[in-house]
Amino acid sequence: HLSGALRQALDHPGSLVRARLVYEMAQAYDLSESRSENLAIAIEYFHTASLLFDDLPCMDDATERRGEPCVHRIHGEAAAVLAALGLVSRAYALLWRGLADLPADRQALAGAYVEKCLGVNGLLNGQSEDLHYASLPDDRRSPQKIATGKTVSLIRLSLVLPALLGGARPGEVRLLERLAAFWGLSYQILDDLKDVFQPPSKTGK
Repeated sequence: HLSGALRQALDHPGSLVRARLVYEMAQAYDLSESRSENLAIAIEYFHTASLLFDDLPCMDDATERRGEPCVHRIHGEAAAVLAALGLVSRAYALLWRGLADLPADRQALAGAYVEKCLGVNGLLNGQSEDLHYASLPDDRRSPQKIATGKTVSLIRLSLVLPALLGGARPGEVRLLERLAAFWGLSYQILDDLKDVFQPPSKTGK
């Protein structure tokens, strides 16, 4: 079951937008080919794992993803959860390879940034607020805030992490974070509009 769940998730990779962003940014900051690849795959695995969790009955209870039945629909919820955790574990292993042999200050900065984007103040909080949207106080019921947590966090990680490892100046990092915010919110708006105006045969979900 675990093998089947992993194979299904990896055999339908989607657009690989985040992986391409990571790779191109890493190359632009003169990181090595192997380091660029490890970082790109790691971020894509984090993203894929988040989708497996997001589709579960206890979350969005989705039926399709990328034109196929969701992983938990074919292989069961337990296999989907274990596959997601397997991808997260592998992502961290690849991330550590991407950080290896770099100056200690860059490693520490990158580690803190990963936690900021993926942890309880980033992706996880965005997902939690999405799940409990109807019960949030009016001053916290913001689709933009939720999208910032769920979508912008991974775009921000894709753009900024390679730059941090490549020694980007603070001004460059601030500009990349602003670009990630605009880009991520635009991406989410377009995705939501597709869900409204396009049939499942075109959206794949």
